Amino acid sequence: MAARPRVYRAEGVVLRRRNLGEADSILTVFSGSEGKFEAIAKGVRKARSRMRGHLEPLTRSRVLVAHGRSLDVFTQAETVDAYRRLREDLDASAEALYCLELVDRFTEEREPLPELYALLVNALELLEGGKGASVTRHFELRLLALLGYEPHIDGCVACGDRLPEEETLLSPSAGGLVCRECRPEAGGGRIVSVPVIKLLRFARRATAAEFAAVGIPPEVQRELRTAIAELVRYHLDRDPNARRFVEGVSALDKGE
Repeated sequence: MAARPRVYRAEGVVLRRRNLGEADSILTVFSGSEGKFEAIAKGVRKARSRMRGHLEPLTRSRVLVAHGRSLDVFTQAETVDAYRRLREDLDASAEALYCLELVDRFTEEREPLPELYALLVNALELLEGGKGASVTRHFELRLLALLGYEPHIDGCVACGDRLPEEETLLSPSAGGLVCRECRPEAGGGRIVSVPVIKLLRFARRATAAEFAAVGIPPEVQRELRTAIAELVRYHLDRDPNARRFVEGVSALDKGE
């Protein structure tokens, strides 16, 4: 049996950081080739550290990592994209951090998910380009689909019948849209409008850029965000922490 290589290379997005001691940090990285993994960056918080700035949350980096007894160790890091707009624009930052938290909470360690990594990088690039919250909605829906949680929206999830073009129950516990006749057995959910149903269906076949290009009225955008949030909450069994940050920033923009 071949010995495990002492070091490995990866490209990934830094999801989060927690400090250790006076100068070290433990970074959680999501990579297309390695999946989600943790490693320690020794001395990274020192002013003269060569890796300082390359291993910050919301940074896409190429790293060289050495296997350790308890934790792997970063030995080199090089920034691929610092996403500077995401750091300077509060709205864009809130959306991006929410996407990172979804990846962190929905994935297991060392499970390579190259499609999800590509989806995340694309979403960050579009948010960096100022495309806004529609990018996040597309990201949420495609993440759920890639991980096996896509809601059934082509017909009634309970009986299979075709749905009329009318407001319909979206039930996370039932697994999708539910017709009027099946509502009593569907459990909880939210009634969603025809425009929201059409957007849910469009997101399935559209790229993130195509979805972001659709002019969505503010009231429909809010309804879509709330409906998808219920799907996310059901599958995570909690609200992501960053969702409150996004909502707080949105309230500031509206002067609430």
